[in-house]
Amino acid sequence: MRKTLLFSALLGLCTLSAQATSIGYSNGTIDKLNCYKFGTSATQGQAIRLSKAKLQMLKGKTIDYAEFVPGTKLIKDNEIHVFIATQPGGTPLAEGAIKIDRALESYKWTLDKPYTVTGDEESLYIGYTAETEAGSKMLLFDGSYDISGCNYVLNDGEWKDTYGSNIGSACISFNVEDIGDYTDIIMARNTFGGYFKAKTQYGKSIKFINAGTTTVTSFDTEVKVGSKLTTHHYDGLNIKPKGKYNFALEGFSSDKEGDQDVSIEIKNVNGKDNEYDTSDNNILLSGFFYPQNMERSLLVDGFTGQKCSACPTGHKNIESSIETYGGSVVEISHHSGYYPDIFTMQEDIDAQFYYNNATNTWAPAVAVNRTPCASVSQFPVVETLPNYILALLQNADEKEPYVSLNLETKLDKETRELKVKLGIKPHKKLPSDKLVYNIYLVQDDITAYQSSGGASYVHKSVSRGTLTGDSWGIELGEMTPGEVTETKEITFNIPKKIHSSFWTDDMIVDGKYAYKGRPFYELSQTDIEAVLENLKVVAYVQQYDKEDNTKNLVYNCCEAKAGESYRQAAFGVTDGIETVSAKENTDIYARNGKITVDGKYDRMLVYSISGKQVSPNATLAKGVYIVKVISGGKQETKKILVK
Repeated sequence: MRKTLLFSALLGLCTLSAQATSIGYSNGTIDKLNCYKFGTSATQGQAIRLSKAKLQMLKGKTIDYAEFVPGTKLIKDNEIHVFIATQPGGTPLAEGAIKIDRALESYKWTLDKPYTVTGDEESLYIGYTAETEAGSKMLLFDGSYDISGCNYVLNDGEWKDTYGSNIGSACISFNVEDIGDYTDIIMARNTFGGYFKAKTQYGKSIKFINAGTTTVTSFDTEVKVGSKLTTHHYDGLNIKPKGKYNFALEGFSSDKEGDQDVSIEIKNVNGKDNEYDTSDNNILLSGFFYPQNMERSLLVDGFTGQKCSACPTGHKNIESSIETYGGSVVEISHHSGYYPDIFTMQEDIDAQFYYNNATNTWAPAVAVNRTPCASVSQFPVVETLPNYILALLQNADEKEPYVSLNLETKLDKETRELKVKLGIKPHKKLPSDKLVYNIYLVQDDITAYQSSGGASYVHKSVSRGTLTGDSWGIELGEMTPGEVTETKEITFNIPKKIHSSFWTDDMIVDGKYAYKGRPFYELSQTDIEAVLENLKVVAYVQQYDKEDNTKNLVYNCCEAKAGESYRQAAFGVTDGIETVSAKENTDIYARNGKITVDGKYDRMLVYSISGKQVSPNATLAKGVYIVKVISGGKQETKKILVK
């Protein structure tokens, strides 16, 4: 059970009386789960820091007492050493000792002689140290937003800023003469991670704390992305002193591709511009903007089995979740996770690596881009509950794709010879130097038995193994942004029937393939007819870590019918709409709010002008859309106006 105690003496900046003000950064939350030990040394300590600008505000004011909340009483002599100093670890301006008899309680230190702020101090630190017992966690933080340059800990003999630790502010405050009402916004730790395209508007959540003595009811922001400046006004607010606040920064964009500096500054708090310290009102971030026509697909790995009675429902859940998501996906169905069946390939068994425990698997199950979603599981593979699948899709959609792909395949239908080559174009430096690509052969529309589905169940996106011959993929060397890496051409002779490679000769018992000593299938059942028209090639690029299944994020993927090709838009021209001639018998236009294509085609993708993919079958709102039609291995991209 958690214990939470709020008390006004510790919180941010709040007026205690007409004669005094308590100054600190904490929102006052006391929770034993927010107790920490830094480093290995028995000597532990924490302090808050006031900047020169804040000290100018306090010039001539006296500090008469401070309050501290230690996380444990398991310390030498049950005593903490308290101090005020211009440098942590330096000669104290004032010091003392406090006896501690209970953890998670506020202790008051009254100075023998009140300290008067001169205004000449560059910084001022108020804190404590103690000798802790083995395993005890003395340092207490409030678990709120990290703020820069305000909270420090003693870590193996060195005082360090805790900014970036995601633990919030120290539960320390001090009392000064009343300094009246004032505003003091401090920007919290914000990041600019995510997937952004140039010339597209986005929203972003920004965090700050109200460290002033006045409720914040309104403020303005100035946002500069590269050289583009936008302003925003927020009002009708009620952010109390000591309160933390998240606001949605809507409508920011970049006119250019590539790395851009992003500056966010809060101004005119409560309609005024009278902050004593504006140095902590802004934050400078760095963002990367992909080409406007950047295209990405998410890899959906399904895990299934013919003897799995719940799998047809799982298949439907995956299908409906993908439709709700509305983005582009590429699917591979692995017949593993439950019992192996007539389709199972060795690569499918190896893919069980992405489960929590590869020896204790289940079906139906699913992974998206082979990366976990923290709100669902710490592992990539989860149950096929619709809310789980949608969370995985949305989580993967927010991550950067890094690369664009060009998948080329050629098929001689008479000889059944398939040639495959992949082009990889990185747009920025990839975050991992352990990278692989892989190429799967996948087959649609195989009619075969399925528990709870009957003898005529149609199996989709069935894995037929890798064309690289390696479950884990082929390692990529260092790639330079903007430069295309071409993989070696793979030649594969597609047999008329593909043997399910899980089943090997040493598994034959009484003329049948046996699993765990039990005969399962006739030998001929595991040879699946490879219908050329139903075969497609799936390619992807991903991180690679065979020791940690949470570090194998797929960056981007694509697919093409065997004998056809698919080039993602930003692989070529990035500063406009790339057009490649399609078959002459296609005509693309809008009718009654729907995109219509006259003539035969293989695949259609529809994007809003902001770059968001929408369902090609949806009735669209008025506006401009970008339509890509793939036909016979060629593609055409066209702007369409829906009236």
